[in-house]
Amino acid sequence: MEFRKRLRSRPVLGFLMVGLCLLEGASAQANERFLIVSWGDVIFGRQGVSKLDTSEKMRQAIEGWRTRGVDKVLFRVDDFRVLLFHDVYVDPNIPYLREWARISRRAWEEGLVDTAVNVLKQAGIEAYMWITITDEGAPPEVLFNYGKGLSFRAWQSRFTRENTHVLVCDRSLTPNQRQFQWGVMEYAYPEVRRYMLQTIRAFSDKFPFDGVFLSLRSHSPPPGHADQFGFNEPVVREFKKRYGRDILRQDFDLDQWRELRGEYLTTFLQEVKSHLETTGQKLAVGVQQGEHIGPPFGNMRIQWRRWVSEKIIDELFVGHITRVRSRYPNRAQRGWGYLQNQEEGLGLPPIEEALRRDYGPLCRKHGVKLYVEPGNFYRHHKQPAYGSGAQPPEVGKKLVAEILTIPGVTGIPVRYDDVTESDGKK
Repeated sequence: MEFRKRLRSRPVLGFLMVGLCLLEGASAQANERFLIVSWGDVIFGRQGVSKLDTSEKMRQAIEGWRTRGVDKVLFRVDDFRVLLFHDVYVDPNIPYLREWARISRRAWEEGLVDTAVNVLKQAGIEAYMWITITDEGAPPEVLFNYGKGLSFRAWQSRFTRENTHVLVCDRSLTPNQRQFQWGVMEYAYPEVRRYMLQTIRAFSDKFPFDGVFLSLRSHSPPPGHADQFGFNEPVVREFKKRYGRDILRQDFDLDQWRELRGEYLTTFLQEVKSHLETTGQKLAVGVQQGEHIGPPFGNMRIQWRRWVSEKIIDELFVGHITRVRSRYPNRAQRGWGYLQNQEEGLGLPPIEEALRRDYGPLCRKHGVKLYVEPGNFYRHHKQPAYGSGAQPPEVGKKLVAEILTIPGVTGIPVRYDDVTESDGKK
C-alpha cells in the first residue's frame, strides 16, 4: 500500500507520467485504475505468471498489480459458472478447448477463486466478481453454424435446455414457427430472475467479493433485426393489460414495448441489489453507451438513469460492448434496425459529450461511481461489415486525456499485459 500512497502524493506531472505506463498508452488522472481479468482468456497461449493457472501464479500476479497501482479487479467467474451450471461440449480437436477444460476444472477444485479474492483483499485491492447475465450458451450444432469465432466454446445452461420457452422469442403465433435467440433469457419471467440470482449467489455468497459486476455482453448469435425478439408470453400479457394492444396480432407502439422489456431487467437488478445489501456487497453493471442495449440483443431500453437516480446500482461502467463485428463474421453484416450501436457510432453523440452532459452529472449527483472503457470507442475497421478493428493510438491517447478531465469519471482500465509479468517459465 505504501507504493500507492507515494504515487498519489506526487505532483500532477509525475502522476501523469506514471499513467502513461499504465493506461492504454495514454495519460491518467483517474482516482481509480481497474483491471479486467477475463480468466478463461489468459490461460491459453501464455507462459509464466500471466497465465494465472495456479494459485501461486495468482499470488505473484496480484503482488505485481498492487505495486503497479491497481485499485480494483473485475475477476471473471463465467468459466466456473459454465462448469457448474452448463452442459459443455469439448471438441478434442480444438487445443484451446482441451486446455480450457483441463485447467478450469483443476483450478476450481484447487480453490483458485478463493485464493484470488482473499489475496486481492489482503493487498488492499477491491475484488469484484464479473458474471454475464445474457450468455446462457447454445448447443454445438447451433454455434458451429455461425462461423469462425464461435466454435471455440460450445455450451448451454441446463436451465435453458430444460426451459427453452424462457429464451427471448420472435413474434410467431404458433410454437412450431417460433424462433428463439439462443443464450438470451427474457427477464419478464420470475423463474429466470430466480435462476440468475441463484447463479450469482453461487459465487458472491461463497467467496468474499467486495461486489458483483454484471456484464451485458454475450457470445449469443445476434438477431437478424434489432426488434426481432422479445415477444414472450409475460411481455405480451402485460402490454395488453397496460395499453390494450395484442403485440402478436396488432400494430403497437415500439417504444412502449422496448421500455416495458427494460423494466423487467430493472426489476432483476433491484432483486440482486436487495440480496447484496444483506451481504454488504456492491452492485456494478457494464453497458454500451446510450439508452438501448444494442447488439447483439436489440433495442430494449436500458434504464441506466433510473438505476443511478434510485441507487439501484453502486457503479456504472460505460462502453462495455460485445464487439459483434469480430465475433460473428458471417452474420454481422446482416444485423440491422438498431436505434443505437456503439460499435458503429450509430444514434449516439461523442462519448466525451455524453459523459460531460449526461453520465457524469447524474452519477455525481447520486453518488454512483462512473467508469469508462475508452478502448471500445472510435475503432476503425478495414472491412465495412466485420473484423475486430483497431483504435488508432493517437485517437486513444486523445480520448483518455479528455475523459480524465471530465468531472464524475471515477476511473478507466489498465491493460492486463501492462501490469502482469510474463517470465517465460511454464
